[in-house]
Amino acid sequence: MGIKNNKEELLKVLLLSLTSIIILTSVYYLNTSEESESESENNYLKSEICYYALNGIVADHHYHLQLNISILEERIEIPMNVGFERDADGNTIFLHPIHTYDNSGRIHVETTKNATAELGFFFDIWGKEFTENKILNYTSDNEHSIEIYMNGKKIETYEKTILEPYSFIEIIYEKNS
Repeated sequence: MGIKNNKEELLKVLLLSLTSIIILTSVYYLNTSEESESESENNYLKSEICYYALNGIVADHHYHLQLNISILEERIEIPMNVGFERDADGNTIFLHPIHTYDNSGRIHVETTKNATAELGFFFDIWGKEFTENKILNYTSDNEHSIEIYMNGKKIETYEKTILEPYSFIEIIYEKNS
């Protein structure tokens, strides 16, 4: 009887240990999975296309769109080389998947997969603020508003606006009438 009880006790301990390991592993996996989902939005800013672009490999998806920003009826220049990270010697070491080459407002989107790019990603890369209530250093209030148009049609998606090939996006900060 003593040997049978020892085997049963050992089996219970092993079963409880295995169950504990499975539960802990599941909790760990669920937590890291949630973190990586929230981090994936920011990881887009440094996706694999950046490596490829610097090594001369063509992106799977490459398209352009136009972005114009007007603050109190004055056009704001979007600088050239937004999205280029350079070393101390001025050499490009990293190219973001959303970038500019000149100051015309033409935005380039280059990805290795058909990823959804949002307008807010471009502003994150640029290091400027853009939301429904703020554009650059200007905030909407009782006297001022921010409106966004895509291809001439007013939209309400602001930083969540999906960047589409050959679209024309206009952001206007103006005094209310």
